[in-house]
Amino acid sequence: MMKQGLLVSGVLGLLSLSGSAFGQNYEQIAKQIVNTSAGVKPGEDVLITGGQHTLPLMEAVAVEVARAGGQPSMILTTDKVARAINMETPEAAIQASKANNRMLLADVLIQLPQVEDSRAVMNGLSPARQAKFGQAAAASDINKRLDASKLRGVFVSYPSKSYAAAQKLDYSGYEQMIWAGVGADYTAIAGQADRMKQIIAKGRKMHITSPAGTDLTLELGGRSVFTDDGIVSATDQQEKLIYNRTAALPGGRIYGTCQETSATGRLAAANDYISDGQPLTGFKADVKGGQLTNVRADAGADVFQQRLAPYGPEAMQISNFSIGLNPMMKTQEQKAYNPNMAAGMVYLRTGNNGLLGGQNNTPGSYSFPIANATVEVDGTVLVRNGQLVSPVTAAVPASKKSSK
Repeated sequence: MMKQGLLVSGVLGLLSLSGSAFGQNYEQIAKQIVNTSAGVKPGEDVLITGGQHTLPLMEAVAVEVARAGGQPSMILTTDKVARAINMETPEAAIQASKANNRMLLADVLIQLPQVEDSRAVMNGLSPARQAKFGQAAAASDINKRLDASKLRGVFVSYPSKSYAAAQKLDYSGYEQMIWAGVGADYTAIAGQADRMKQIIAKGRKMHITSPAGTDLTLELGGRSVFTDDGIVSATDQQEKLIYNRTAALPGGRIYGTCQETSATGRLAAANDYISDGQPLTGFKADVKGGQLTNVRADAGADVFQQRLAPYGPEAMQISNFSIGLNPMMKTQEQKAYNPNMAAGMVYLRTGNNGLLGGQNNTPGSYSFPIANATVEVDGTVLVRNGQLVSPVTAAVPASKKSSK
């Protein structure tokens, strides 16, 4: 949830799942972040943000920025402070974060997760109060200000013991996978991303199906298509939209928007967790005119609808998609662990797509993992049963195309 997960509250409001890692070569990782991904140049103002648990890597990044000739500044937070902001700020005082003003003045933002246990931080936060923070940020025109700024960013994941425990993941294996994903072969990822981008950018319709029951058609409509190959290149730095000037580590995704009223069919999502850790299992919905209707689930349907209700009907509108490209990242569907950059992992998202150049500007959104998906664009298969397909060999003979 890197570029596509860019939400604004706090500095950028990423309540990412994170935690401490041990035995890592932080200096080596910092060199990759600063020199390869961010391309820090002498004299640049570099803002580094994160949580107390990420301090060793933050420190290594700041040192590497200085070695590159940049000017590092650090903003640190803790779970206790983040929870106090969420739960104890008087309602009348909720407003857009003034820390955003500092961020908008920087040349480079390098952001690590700001909280370790996001479920504990978010626990008990009412949907209405959560919406007030989002609405205050949206009212400040932060999306337009980000696009208009010179800022470029790198968002770095950090393995979390609390998250691994909650998901019942083996922490050692999960930690190793995160760092392996950070160090993936981004040259190969970039090549595949560019080939897929050409197909999607020229495409008219995207058809997504899955064994669980997803059968959805989206109108692409010539919208911008974004790639995250882990590097903000010199060309990327000149782009107008902020999402073209950002990268994630682990990276490896291609994503974009659809015509907001175009999605039609059925959506069946993989097991997931709502923001405060409540399970959302067996989720299904009909989709007509872009809107989710007839929402049901084995568990969590009511909580899901309560979370999005304060944002209005636009929050239930299919607005964008993503396809993961990183071969080092793996899903564990039975544990509801579905990293969006895992190779072949497909996500559909409702709600806000303004930073992607779309027309949906509600602050609310929700991302649905679609397990073992097949994705076609005008008859060319990009993903088959959750596995990436080479675009060169992906054309589907007319007699075998889906008639759904």
